Amino acid sequence: METTKSLANADAAAFLTLMGNEKRLAIMSHLIDAELSVGTIADKVDLSQSALSQHLAKLRAFDLVQTRRDRQTIYYSCRSDAVRQLLHLVEQIFGSEDKDVSPVRLRQTGT
Repeated sequence: METTKSLANADAAAFLTLMGNEKRLAIMSHLIDAELSVGTIADKVDLSQSALSQHLAKLRAFDLVQTRRDRQTIYYSCRSDAVRQLLHLVEQIFGSEDKDVSPVRLRQTGT
């Protein structure tokens, strides 16, 4: 059914657009390993708390993160297996500093 495929493609495009942002990739790469406070995330990805809040709001809108409040501190963690799989794939392709990730190399490996 073409409509179902179109919806799946639209969902995939929206997810990849969201995760295609360098800062959101960095945020999620930290959150797949641990639950972190907003302040800790801001320090790790070098963002102001207001800029980080905008990124976290987008990630919350897609239900990719979960939150936990402890008094005045809000903690975030990854709740998405899709994000874990995507970051694992990104690590396989781009993870090593000595890897050649030129377009020619990517075509040659079939990625």
